[in-house]
Amino acid sequence: MKMMLTRPERLALLLHLMGDEATAMARQDLSGEALDELDQALKDFESYPPSQEEVDMVLGDFEDYFHMALQTVDKKDPTREDDPQDDDGPKILQIAEESFDVEIEPTKRFTPPKLTGDTVRDLNLMHPYQVAQALKHENPVATAIVLRKLANEHAAKTLEFLPEAVRPNVFLELAQPLSVSPLIQERILAKALQLSLQVEERETEQETTSQMANLMRSLPRALRKPMLDELEKRDSDLAETVRNQLYRFEDIEKLGDRDLQKLLGQCQTDALVCALQQVDESLLTFILSNMSKRAKESLQEEMEFKTNATEEEINEARGSIAKILAGLCEAGEVKID
Repeated sequence: MKMMLTRPERLALLLHLMGDEATAMARQDLSGEALDELDQALKDFESYPPSQEEVDMVLGDFEDYFHMALQTVDKKDPTREDDPQDDDGPKILQIAEESFDVEIEPTKRFTPPKLTGDTVRDLNLMHPYQVAQALKHENPVATAIVLRKLANEHAAKTLEFLPEAVRPNVFLELAQPLSVSPLIQERILAKALQLSLQVEERETEQETTSQMANLMRSLPRALRKPMLDELEKRDSDLAETVRNQLYRFEDIEKLGDRDLQKLLGQCQTDALVCALQQVDESLLTFILSNMSKRAKESLQEEMEFKTNATEEEINEARGSIAKILAGLCEAGEVKID
C-alpha cells in the first residue's frame, strides 16, 4: 500500500481506527464526491489493512482532526458485546487511592514530577489544577476520557478546577458509555499529559480578572455592556472586579476638557493629591490646566506638603479615582476617546 495518503484517505483511516459507529456518524455529514471518496478509501482499508507506518502518520495528524473525530463519536450500542468496556482509573492502575499525592493547597508554582513512562500513572502524578488547565478548552468527550483514568479524588479535584461553564457537560459525559477505541484514548491521554506539564504556575484570581479586563478594554464600548451584564448574572463579584479594572487612572488623559472637569468635580481633594504623586508631568499639566486658578493653587499647595505617600496609598487613591471614572463612563456622562 502506498505511503503517501491523500486527505480523504487520512480521514478514512482515522475513522477506520475509531470504528463503525464513528464512521456512520461522519458519513451523515458528507455527500457527493466527498462521500464517494470516503467510501472507496474505507473499502480499500478493509481489503488492504494499513501498515503501522501509515497508522502512525495519521495519528501524527490527529490534532488536525481532533475535534472532528470527537464530534463524530456516537454513544455505545448496548447490544454490541465486542466494544471495549469502560474502565475506572484506579482499577486499571491497581494502586490504592491514598498512594496518590493529590495536593489541594493553592501552590503557586508546580514542581515537575518524576515521570514513569506510564501515561495514566504520570497523569495521576500531576496536580489537578495542571490537568484542568490542560483540558479547559477541550471537548467534553476528551475531558471525560482523561478523568476516567484518574484516581477518584484526583478526578474530583480536576473537575472542580475546570471552568464552571464546562463542568456540567463533562459530568454528563462521564455518565455515558465510552466507545472511543483504545488507540484514540491513548493519544488523548498523551496529549493531556503533554499540556499538563506545560502548566508551571497557577493563575491567581487577580491575574485572571486582569486578563479579562485587558480583553474587554480592547473591545468597542458597545460590546462591553452586554458582556458585563452576562458576567453579572453568573458571578456578580467577578463582574464588579472586572468593571473596576476596566478603567484606569491613566485613562484620564483620554478625556476631553469638559469631561475631565466633570470627573475632577467628583474627586476628593485628598485622593487627588495622593494620586498625583509621581505622576507623569504631561498628565499633571493636563489636570491642572482644567482647574480654576483657586482650585489649582490649593491643590499645588497640598501636594507640596503631601510628598511621602507610600506606593500602596498612591495606588489606592488612583484606584478610587478610576472607580469614579468607571461610573461616569458606564452612565454615559463622560467619554474616553
